[in-house]
Amino acid sequence: VERFFSAQSPLASEVSAFRPRAQQREMALAVADAIKNNAILVAEAGTGTGKTFAYLVPALLNGGKVIISTGTKNLQDQLFQKDLPMVRDALKAPVSIALLKGRANYVCHYHLERALNEGRFATREDIRHLGKIKKYAKISSTGDKSGIADVPENAPIWLQVTSTRDNCLGQECPNHKECFVLHARAEAMKADIVVVNHHLFFADVMLKDDGVAELLPACNTVIFDEAHQLPETASLFFGENISTTQLLDLAQDTRVEALTSAKDFAPLPQACDEMDKAARDLRLVFKKEGRMPASATDNFQEFAPALKMLNEKVAQLAERLEKQAERSEGLENCWQRAQALVLQLKQWQDGDVPDKVRWLEVFHHSLQLNTTPLSIAEIFEKQ
Repeated sequence: VERFFSAQSPLASEVSAFRPRAQQREMALAVADAIKNNAILVAEAGTGTGKTFAYLVPALLNGGKVIISTGTKNLQDQLFQKDLPMVRDALKAPVSIALLKGRANYVCHYHLERALNEGRFATREDIRHLGKIKKYAKISSTGDKSGIADVPENAPIWLQVTSTRDNCLGQECPNHKECFVLHARAEAMKADIVVVNHHLFFADVMLKDDGVAELLPACNTVIFDEAHQLPETASLFFGENISTTQLLDLAQDTRVEALTSAKDFAPLPQACDEMDKAARDLRLVFKKEGRMPASATDNFQEFAPALKMLNEKVAQLAERLEKQAERSEGLENCWQRAQALVLQLKQWQDGDVPDKVRWLEVFHHSLQLNTTPLSIAEIFEKQ
């Protein structure tokens, strides 16, 4: 490790601005020692230290399976596309690398096909973007939405052509074999170095805790970059949350499935409209964005009645979906989602539970109800 941070470092041929730095060398040696001894290391480095290379070099030299988790997708892309290949070439290390993101970052063939067939677009730009995504899906090997520069990552059309954990049909999907998400996960399982983000890392931890197949491979070393974001991300994952966005998505997905599989059952789209309105009305109780404890809702007289109404409308939708669920896989999926949302809403409304705190977050267009552990220290210790 020391040689790679000296004046004769092979990195000098790959990085024109490379120069030996005592702090970078010190951090790299500490990382190497932690990896060798299977120890935990917490390292903080000032701007200009070169911390990325300080952990990449010992990680690649040590061998074994490594997961690198970042707080942002920008750093994730930078590591995969630039930093890792650069260090790998300098070290002449025969390691394979893979990038793995959450499913919302990949085009979904099933939802793309559905969007093309339905033609429900708010603007002409949506139509133009959809055409570009259609072409991209045919030629891309990854389906990663960051790979199509002509369509912004925050474009509204992405909501129609990507999947969520809720609306993915899994093995029942007719496009299961061509799934970009499954392909990315398979590549990650084979790679020596896997670059993920904190959200995906904790999603994997949750699945393992539930006894479900993992998203990420077993590894020798885990490196968290931007680790200051870990407590908040982990708290959200080890808690429970329900958002009005989930409810609006369920309403829309149910409408679409009803059009193809339950046209003769008018009460279903009616229930969707009523739940949609109840979710929007709950968000409109609050005039400003921000966070607040559940107790603060006592200051908003409209909140309790609006939440009660939403509960009733979600339960109504679940009842009507149950009667139609056997007519298609899509309706079955919507019914299961509705059942889960009924339970989550009831649990949040029932009140506080020991060692957990209830709170709300109001966004520009949505509202999220959260229940999170007061401390995640014990949960972390078990991992």
